[in-house]
Amino acid sequence: MFRNYFKISVRHLQRHKFITAINVCGLAVGMACCILIVLYVRDELSFDRFHSNAGNIYRITTVENTQATGATVYGAATQFPIAPNLKKEVSGIKEAVRVFVPGTTLFSAGDKKILETENCFADAAFFKMFDFPLLEGDPATVLKEPYTVVLSASAAKKYFGNGSPIGKLLKVGNGYSCTVTGVMKDMPHNTDLRMNVIMSFTTMTRQNTEFEKLWYMFSNNVTYVQLTDGTNPPKIVPQLRDFVKQHIDPVVKRHGIKFELDLQPLYNVHLRPDGDKGGADNSPMIWLYIAIAAFIVLIACINFMNLTTARAHERAREVGLRKVLGAQRKSLVFQFLTESLVISLLSLVMAVILAFSLLPVFNRITGKELSILASGGVSLYGGLLLLVTIVGLMAGSYPALYLSGLMPVKVLKGSFVTTGARVFIRRGLVVSQFAIAVALIVATVVVYTQLRFWQQKNLGFDKERLVNIYLSGMDTLPKAELLKASVAGLSGVQQTSLNNLLMGVGAYNNNPILREGAEDKDGFVSAIIQGDYDLLKTTGIKLLAGRDFDKAMATDSTDAFIINQAAAKRLGFTDPIGKRIEWKPGSFVRHGAIIGVMEDFNFRSLRFSVEPAVYLISPLNTAILSVRLAPGDHPAQLAEIEKVWNSIMPDNPINYSFVAQDLKAMYAEEQMMGKIFSIFSGLAVFIACMGLLGLSMLISRQRTKEIGIRKVLGASVANVSALLSRDFLKLVLLGICIGSPIAWYGMEKWLQHFAFRITVQWWVFALTAAVVVLIALLTVSFQAVRTALVNPVKSLRTE
Repeated sequence: MFRNYFKISVRHLQRHKFITAINVCGLAVGMACCILIVLYVRDELSFDRFHSNAGNIYRITTVENTQATGATVYGAATQFPIAPNLKKEVSGIKEAVRVFVPGTTLFSAGDKKILETENCFADAAFFKMFDFPLLEGDPATVLKEPYTVVLSASAAKKYFGNGSPIGKLLKVGNGYSCTVTGVMKDMPHNTDLRMNVIMSFTTMTRQNTEFEKLWYMFSNNVTYVQLTDGTNPPKIVPQLRDFVKQHIDPVVKRHGIKFELDLQPLYNVHLRPDGDKGGADNSPMIWLYIAIAAFIVLIACINFMNLTTARAHERAREVGLRKVLGAQRKSLVFQFLTESLVISLLSLVMAVILAFSLLPVFNRITGKELSILASGGVSLYGGLLLLVTIVGLMAGSYPALYLSGLMPVKVLKGSFVTTGARVFIRRGLVVSQFAIAVALIVATVVVYTQLRFWQQKNLGFDKERLVNIYLSGMDTLPKAELLKASVAGLSGVQQTSLNNLLMGVGAYNNNPILREGAEDKDGFVSAIIQGDYDLLKTTGIKLLAGRDFDKAMATDSTDAFIINQAAAKRLGFTDPIGKRIEWKPGSFVRHGAIIGVMEDFNFRSLRFSVEPAVYLISPLNTAILSVRLAPGDHPAQLAEIEKVWNSIMPDNPINYSFVAQDLKAMYAEEQMMGKIFSIFSGLAVFIACMGLLGLSMLISRQRTKEIGIRKVLGASVANVSALLSRDFLKLVLLGICIGSPIAWYGMEKWLQHFAFRITVQWWVFALTAAVVVLIALLTVSFQAVRTALVNPVKSLRTE
């Protein structure tokens, strides 16, 4: 029976090649988009789920509330003493591991010197808590002793060749060396702990014994805990409160800060990098991408249903004859569903080919390493077959039930007319198609407009031709002043400055400041910018009041501060020049007078508002040499700087970046979102217009005699074209009216996450409407003009 259904379906599809091609192409594009998005979503949801203990592993996150302002900051960086003390004092915690990422570090073995970005210090239980397989070494002991290191397989080969590196020395910077005690398999891409070099945490504490005494020093240190089996996380929370009261409250209460520790499941870390309560939550984007995939497949299915029901009058007699000859409604439903499944199967084959072809481009946009063959096995292919079945049944169910329900008497008498509710449904489907397409286009325009706003906004400093040279390791600091002087003497360099200000990311230090003599509770945490006398001149930050630091003023290096407008406001100074404040970084206090006020500048991402900043002279606590290049040949200028670097620091490879490029890279997520939206909105319009073309062709067939009569009575080609196009344009305009407010609401919600944002302007909707109407008009007009040009004699002869 099914074989017969299949044969009839194939013959019917071959007889109507154009409509079949539209259906197959539309469904193929929709399913290809769905495949790519499913691969992306699966990958995002798979991060760190492969660990056998993942269900019991939690990251410690922090909640910090400044009571004076009510500002709450959520984060994942924790103090160094937390992990070992949690394990000792909190019942239910089996293991606690610190992972400290120091940033780009120079490693060398023999004559090989390499700057590594993926390196960290980790506690001894790291390989017990996480399932990163060791190819050599004992997981329990590889990180137990100080000055030991574990390398990834690729890093081991990079430094020591194909032989075993166990027992060999790896030099860190130009200082100490670590013995290689283990080699791990290269970490998978779907982990937030991806590292090539892991040093024992005791190495860092041996270098500085004060780290484990600093209960309020935040750095790039993250704490993970593994709970004992059967431990309920809510039972740990009261113990965390007691832990904070005992160790941290005595420090933070002096500054009017309420501090909390929280548990975040390992599963949530990737999508919520600042903690479950933090503002950075990427999980809604996952649902948004899933919705886009569903909508695009839905648009393709709507095309299929519309084209099939529009051809109802062409197949009505076939249905009538089959029923007269004894065909039951059930067999007709199976027949039409078989046709739908055949189209869906053909579409899947084409969709897989399209997905294979587009995957390299998609990987480039998303920064992923997705693969159809290696990403899912049985579940992925089973999912594809399920997708075929769902799409086939969903697209074919309405036409099958509708056509199989036709009355044979009416059909064979020729009195069958498609009107009423059926026409309403068909028009409603067209409207919904364009509503979805319009919403996606509006979202794309808003995302790119927001990105352009960020790129063009005056940040309060001059980012053009500004280069950051990173001083890799403490051994470079004694030579930093010599390096600065030598680079400043080059003809292609305008200004130089030693500082710790990484534009777009923020200052390395954040400490309390307050009015001199005020109580600690009246203070607040500010970004502390440490640098030399040339920072403002090099970066182009403007002074609004007072003066810059001056080497001729002896007290400027020890008893002076320059603050920004936000800090002046928080301090309550209307005229801050000459007022005295205190900086309390820890065990000591630095007093000083305010000698200048800087214009507020965006030293952090534009997602955040400008925070208080205090600039002081401290050239020994710097990590960056900022260089303002002169207009000209930048590669040649950088080559000269590199020559100077190599002559002064031959043991350290130079590492630099343009500030403008760093700032652009900060918004990579929004750029990716814009590209994805633009691609899928374009495909949504393409699929919708394909359906519109097929629908206009079928409607034109149904009105052949009417068109012939109108032309005989004197109607021009333009009149007939306008007549055929008008009904479709009404539906498109209605889709625009429905899709626009939905898109506005969604994008307003998205923009609320940013401190510096655009307002969605009317021209976005006008532009979208104009583009969609133009595309739809061109699509429909093609068939309308073609129909209008047909000889009316031929039209009136048709039956």
